[in-house]
Amino acid sequence: MFTKRAAILANSITLRHTYRQTRLLQSDPNASYLHNPGSEPLTIATLGEVLAESANKYPNRIAVRSIHEDLTLTYEELLTQADSLGCTLRANGFNKGDRLGIWTHNMAAWIVTVLAAARVGLISVCINPVYEKSELSFCLKKTGMKGLIIGNAVNNRDYYNSLKHIIPELDGSKPGALISKQFPDLNTIISLEKEKLNGVFTFDSLLENETNQVSKYESEIKPEDGSIIHFTSGTTGDPKAALDSHLGVVNNAYFIGKRNGYDKDNQKICVMVPLFHGLGSVGTTLAGLRHGATLVLAAPVYNVPANINALLVEKCTAVTGTPTMYVDMISQVRERGDLPLRLRMALTAGAPCSPQLIRDMHKYLKTDSVLALYGMTESTASVFQSKPGDDIDVVADTVGYIQDHVEVKVVDEDGKTVPFGASGELLVRGYNTMIGYWDEPEKTKNTISEDGWLSTGDKFTISPDGYGRVVGRLKDIIVRGGENIAPKEIEDLLNTHPDVIESQVIAISDERLGEELCAVLRTRDGATVTLDDVRKFCSGHIAKFKIPRVLKITDDFPKTASGKIQKFKLRDLIESGKL
Repeated sequence: MFTKRAAILANSITLRHTYRQTRLLQSDPNASYLHNPGSEPLTIATLGEVLAESANKYPNRIAVRSIHEDLTLTYEELLTQADSLGCTLRANGFNKGDRLGIWTHNMAAWIVTVLAAARVGLISVCINPVYEKSELSFCLKKTGMKGLIIGNAVNNRDYYNSLKHIIPELDGSKPGALISKQFPDLNTIISLEKEKLNGVFTFDSLLENETNQVSKYESEIKPEDGSIIHFTSGTTGDPKAALDSHLGVVNNAYFIGKRNGYDKDNQKICVMVPLFHGLGSVGTTLAGLRHGATLVLAAPVYNVPANINALLVEKCTAVTGTPTMYVDMISQVRERGDLPLRLRMALTAGAPCSPQLIRDMHKYLKTDSVLALYGMTESTASVFQSKPGDDIDVVADTVGYIQDHVEVKVVDEDGKTVPFGASGELLVRGYNTMIGYWDEPEKTKNTISEDGWLSTGDKFTISPDGYGRVVGRLKDIIVRGGENIAPKEIEDLLNTHPDVIESQVIAISDERLGEELCAVLRTRDGATVTLDDVRKFCSGHIAKFKIPRVLKITDDFPKTASGKIQKFKLRDLIESGKL
């Protein structure tokens, strides 16, 4: 199925990495440098090709079971729908490399759309479904989307009416012929609502195409081409659009899935993480499909009882989530008493996992194996991941073993490699490094060196046995329940409040979420600003998970001699009760 050229490329990558490893280890055997040459060669193929391979291998096996939609798709049906959607879009003016946004909660159509784009050479753009109008506008402009898939109304989310607020031309336009002054690249909106809405196609109507020219479009796509964009928070506040290649997605999904045991029998994976996130898209969905697993969508949005029900009713054998999600699940399982659960594997990512939580996962979820994963959007998904059989202390104390075909090193402030066990910034290099930040060559250049090393901004130690440990974050990022949040974005908004002189948003410890958002404000003389004021002011401007839950007022901020605010001292003052 794969070409001779592809095989040669795969071999050259392996040889190049092996040479690097030998050279660096010979120069300093004590240097914090690791390279995993891989348990098997890289697959040089596109996401569309490996998906078709899974469908051909397991045509009648269930690929997606969406409980909340009462919908089941076999691998053959999933591929058929993906090809129909992809070919319809290409026949209606979409070209290779055009961006197709997906702004919806967890639905089977989300999965179909990502695969459709991959099959015909479009680039999927994953958008957080809780983004407010200003955040959506930024995403549309940043990537120059040509099309956008929007979800059906659920809970308090009305995608169509929210979209009409920022695109007033939508109501009077014909489907596929949108002309927007603010978004000149955007011409097609597709809704998952069943009824017809002004200016949009219904998703189902685009699945009726019986003309399959997918082989024609497939021949245009190369493994090194862009496949999927995820937005990632940065210290500058605005999200950056990280573009991952087919090569990166195909292989990272494969090796994640292999360590998770998705390649053994027919695994049933409870998808309780949001699909738009790298853990949901690559680490769960595509990793599962790569190995012929069944994906179980319990609910459109995070819902603990629904997730527990999915584990029971569908007899799920695996689940992925953040530590916070497992804390919530275990709490409810305890209340319900002994349940007939039987999990082979539970993967935790997004934040450190305590030894006690791992023990509770073994006890209450009855899981054979708990695994940890570390990665970032810029590295596709995984850099380190636990190996099957790692004991509780190893899983709790590390972020896992270096991923196949990946290099890492730890450097000091001058870029010099530190000895094993010493802390410094983690740098990563390999097939899984993103192509770059969309339309931001300078930021890409500042993140990826000329010789391919990706700066993670995370403070790490690594050991000769291949395991990594997070010491802290050099980047000014808060991880709240697995969500990466850029404080500057919130500070920039709070600073526009008429009674606020200056603001700092910091992380404080939280038993459930790991970190919670705390806003520390300097206010104008005589002004009174309450936490409720802050919530109301932020509402509608930033996503709810970014709104601070704790408020402190201060007359001044602790600073360095050069005038830089010391956020770590602010945190110490708050957690010691002095502020």
